[in-house]
Amino acid sequence: MKASVYIGTFVAAALGVQAGVVAPTQPSIRNVYTFPKNTFIENIAVRSNSKLLITSMSVPDLFLIDPTVANATAPIVHTFANATGISGIAEISPDVFALVTGVWDLINTRAQLGSLAVWTVDFNRRTTPLVRFVTQIQNSTIFNGIVRHPTNPRILLAADSALGAVWRVDLVSGAYGVAFVSPLLAPTETAHLGINGLKAAGSHLYFTNSAQKYFGKVGIDANGNQVGAIEVISNATAAGADVVYDDIALNLNKKRKNGQAAPEAWIASHPDYAIGVSLVDGSQRVIADAVKLLNPTSAAFGRGSFKEEKTLYVTNGGEFTPEWDLINEGVVAIDLR
Repeated sequence: MKASVYIGTFVAAALGVQAGVVAPTQPSIRNVYTFPKNTFIENIAVRSNSKLLITSMSVPDLFLIDPTVANATAPIVHTFANATGISGIAEISPDVFALVTGVWDLINTRAQLGSLAVWTVDFNRRTTPLVRFVTQIQNSTIFNGIVRHPTNPRILLAADSALGAVWRVDLVSGAYGVAFVSPLLAPTETAHLGINGLKAAGSHLYFTNSAQKYFGKVGIDANGNQVGAIEVISNATAAGADVVYDDIALNLNKKRKNGQAAPEAWIASHPDYAIGVSLVDGSQRVIADAVKLLNPTSAAFGRGSFKEEKTLYVTNGGEFTPEWDLINEGVVAIDLR
């Protein structure tokens, strides 16, 4: 279903609810910025002033893009030492962001053991952001999606796609360790990225498992430990046989026309999809575009205005040429109004 929109539905058995049908739409997709070749774009966070923070796993640079202007540029905010790239990024307090650097093996999507490091970048009242080292992670090869604990501001939670675990990092002391591990978070013998995207709300973590092809949630306590069973919300194969879920954007404020809550997640999905999933019934709205969605890696809603809040920004990992150069990696905007 290339360059088209279709609807997929899925009964989320673990939730015991019936998936509904969502009316099809044809949103516009526009290019925001295209990076130079061989810049593998990995993750995105949005500042309150509408500007996008972009990470790449192939260069240790944090980029800043203003998507509201024509002919946007991508100046470098900071270049991190002793790293070849940056994976996850998440806001931990107003205009303060945590991110993870590492020395990456991009073919295997793993970092050199002992090279992962957690940093914070503070944009408050400074012309040059304040960059602070938090800790070095000695015993993991990948922190993929990251998110601040929804109620405990000291704790950063990180998805370990290799171990099938969620880690916690104390952003004040730098102490870290595994919060919980589960076979339902693990990779498989044929797909090596397990738990991937990570978001938090209320007392739950929302996550994707790329290898096992589902989107789910799990309860957590104040320290990030698992509470209760992991629940499946939607299955990637119900959206399309080739769909692989990656990172997540949550929209918890969405309302139906009758005013009832209609919270949803939008999932950047390979090879050319952005998939909206209802958090109420697990139904899926699938946008497919083989020209503008090129191995999407992450997604985030805009901020700063009503228009921006209705815009979904999706990062593209890009596509390979016959010479194995990576091209057309960047950011696109989807108008979801």
